[in-house]
Amino acid sequence: MTKSNIIFFGSLAATLTVGYIDYLTGAHISMMLLYAVPILSAAWYCGKFEGVAVAASAAICWFSVNFLLHHGPADEAAMSWNAFSHFAIFSLLAYTVSLQVALKRVIVREQQNARRDPLTGLLNKWAFREQVESELARARRYGHPYSLAFIDLDNFKEVNDTHGHARGDHLLQNISETIQQAIRRTDCAGRVGGDEFTISFPETGPEHIQQVIDKLLLALDIMTSQSGWQVTASIGVVTYLDITDTYDAMLGKADRLMYTAKNKGKNGAEYLVISSDDHAKK
Repeated sequence: MTKSNIIFFGSLAATLTVGYIDYLTGAHISMMLLYAVPILSAAWYCGKFEGVAVAASAAICWFSVNFLLHHGPADEAAMSWNAFSHFAIFSLLAYTVSLQVALKRVIVREQQNARRDPLTGLLNKWAFREQVESELARARRYGHPYSLAFIDLDNFKEVNDTHGHARGDHLLQNISETIQQAIRRTDCAGRVGGDEFTISFPETGPEHIQQVIDKLLLALDIMTSQSGWQVTASIGVVTYLDITDTYDAMLGKADRLMYTAKNKGKNGAEYLVISSDDHAKK
């Protein structure tokens, strides 16, 4: 049984419990507020139809209690109208709450979509910058190492020119999936250009980053080889033992390292380690 079903049936049970309490307390004390609680729970966690179902249950409980307490024939019409009024109020409450939840989900989804590259699903360049700057602030505060990789695909233009942009887009999607599978959960990848990708590696120093990049290069090589694409990747990686640069400066250095890797024959990576005393090592 799903969580939604548990909440729904629990709300129905709670409505029956409120109805029983309503019967015990008599007609002098209104249970309207207590009836509303399971209705709100069902509408919030389950949805509109479940909320209305619990609202109907609450209206039936209210009618049954009042019928048992005031079972004169002259009161039946008034009680029926009041029961219908309660049902309408309860249903409107359930509908309003479920509508708010649906609207909240749409807003969250749109916010997430605004941060994603529509083709690959990776972070777009603005969301990636925001993520990196947050990681840099954390690394600077606690003195942790940080690495940033800039990836450019080799010979990708030939794919677009020979096979068309649709095939090129499909390749970009496959490469994005491969990157996501090769990196850790704590890392994040972004697409910052047509065939340019970036990866953020929090708390990753020089002793680990080369292993991660070697794994990524191997995964990309296997994927492109099996797919028949004559495409490789050139990667520039900058590692900071202490954060001394801005995001733009880091990206610029990683970009230049990527071009060095490309000029050395492509399908490889170039590394740079930077410490607080501005001593850099390759």
